[in-house]
Amino acid sequence: MTSLAPFGNAHNLARHLKIMDWLKAELVGGVAALFKAVALGSQDAIGDALASILLTTYVLGRRLGVDFAQVEARVALRARELAQSGHEVEKAYGDLSALEEHFATHAGQ
Repeated sequence: MTSLAPFGNAHNLARHLKIMDWLKAELVGGVAALFKAVALGSQDAIGDALASILLTTYVLGRRLGVDFAQVEARVALRARELAQSGHEVEKAYGDLSALEEHFATHAGQ
């Protein structure tokens, strides 16, 4: 039999699962909103959709046991790895090294 110790009881487990499903749906909805915003060409709507995706990702990570600082550290590390491996976006625009620099200069702010 599986222990429910991390959740306390079956009610807390059900609540946790419901919240996880809600967050996953929010993430999908954020991506849909981004595609719509891009189609409309609205910079404000694009910014709002990206902010929603990031916010949901941070909260989802926290619910899965990855704190905010860990998420940021992993993003910075992944950006560095992709930049060094010659990712197409890096080759064309330098976006990944720019993102790595952003995290380095804004760490802890």
